[in-house]
Amino acid sequence: MYIMIVNPVSGNGKGRKVWERVRPLLKQAGLPYRVYFTTGRGHATELSRQAVDSPQVKAVVAIGGDGTVHEVGNALVGTNVPLGYLPAGSGNDFAVAHRIPLDPLKAWDRVLRGKSRAVDTARIGERFMIGFMGIGFDAAVAKRVNESRWKRLGKFVYAGGVLREWSRFHPVNVQVTMDGILYDLDRVWLIAATHIPNYAGGMQICPGAKDDDGQLDICCVRDISRRNFLRLFPSVYRGTHVDHPFIEIQRARQFTVSSETPLLVHADGEVIGQTPITVTVLPRSLQVL
Repeated sequence: MYIMIVNPVSGNGKGRKVWERVRPLLKQAGLPYRVYFTTGRGHATELSRQAVDSPQVKAVVAIGGDGTVHEVGNALVGTNVPLGYLPAGSGNDFAVAHRIPLDPLKAWDRVLRGKSRAVDTARIGERFMIGFMGIGFDAAVAKRVNESRWKRLGKFVYAGGVLREWSRFHPVNVQVTMDGILYDLDRVWLIAATHIPNYAGGMQICPGAKDDDGQLDICCVRDISRRNFLRLFPSVYRGTHVDHPFIEIQRARQFTVSSETPLLVHADGEVIGQTPITVTVLPRSLQVL
């Protein structure tokens, strides 16, 4: 049986439209399935956890954006139930990273093939990061975007959020411990950690990231002027920001972050808390179709 988790409001209603395109295929093939429509934050995780307990479930299929993948994936980490994904969001970074077709019918064909691979995730407190996370500036942008009534505009509203936070955000001093080594970092704008190269709608935040190497690629932006930060920002879409002297790229299996002023934290674009935090890689802990 396939469990279909549909976020009907993702991508300005695209989630429901994708489901309407795929539903006839399940019926024509006589495949057993159950479909659930999410009604709010956390609902996809709740529905997916119920599915994990049934031995008849072949896969849980998320239809939505990266936030929907985050919620469904949080229920499937550490289980043998694979995650399928039909992209219906504005960024679809998870789909791009895992070469999942953006066309829903082709993505569904991939689910039906049933060939899964194990990928890394990471634990952040009681939550899991499925693809990427961020601390500081980009988490503040994520919060602003998620609360915006114009969220359906995707990259445009994200660009607006960047400009708004750029004028307001104040870098802070942080302490970071990576695999037992302590670093004192001054005037930190953001720390991003990821298993996948692309991030937040196409930014190549850590171009060398891999999803099955047991490590997180960590990008830190610090000690940079407000003007230079804004000038640097477009280069992240090309991945050329890594050559800038104010950018540091590290790899670690575990890291902790504490700050003199609490900083917001997001996982897969969903704000989940604030510093201090500990992030631990869970190697090959999620099966992805």
